[in-house]
Amino acid sequence: MERASGVATTWDMPAVEDDALVKESLGESGQIVVVGDRAAAHLHELPEQWLRARVRGWMEMCESPDLAYWIGTYAPNGTWIYCSSNNDAYQPKSFRQEYAQQVARHLNKQCNFGGAWLAGWFRGGREFYLLWKDMDGDIQIPIECNKPFIAIVKWPVETWERHACTAYATWQECRSNTEVGKRDTVKLAQGERPSAKHLANAPEATI
Repeated sequence: MERASGVATTWDMPAVEDDALVKESLGESGQIVVVGDRAAAHLHELPEQWLRARVRGWMEMCESPDLAYWIGTYAPNGTWIYCSSNNDAYQPKSFRQEYAQQVARHLNKQCNFGGAWLAGWFRGGREFYLLWKDMDGDIQIPIECNKPFIAIVKWPVETWERHACTAYATWQECRSNTEVGKRDTVKLAQGERPSAKHLANAPEATI
């Protein structure tokens, strides 16, 4: 759930069909354009439609405006879905894609917290990025990393698990301290709109 602060919008992330659930590389560049993984099936239960919702707008307006980005995750059937800048034309190098897929697979298996993690690259494709969606499909936790790839590629994947768990614990503490309840939230990813009651209950901004 998200605080009542906007209108839900669904941003399409292209699903890559692969009945055999295998990887397939096409073209001279070696870019992975079809991705599936039996080991990535059933890592979480978040419906694909909710995984897609509001991701492109979040990246383009909040996190990587006017800069290249690429972010995705595994759907419950093991299919990798993603969205990227320039109408999905931008593709990072294959080794960067594979790294993001590895991290997303691990986090969603070990610590999805009832939701799902997305992983990718932003700010020109130079910085690693994680995004957690809650059980309603709403965006809640972003994690940024400005370390160079040659540094983070040496980290065990469990490093990201520790970062994810720490961020989730902080988010939970924040919700508890601010006493955010169901009546204060809106399921934007599912198309729910803020009501007059939601807006009336929203705290006033202070400067």
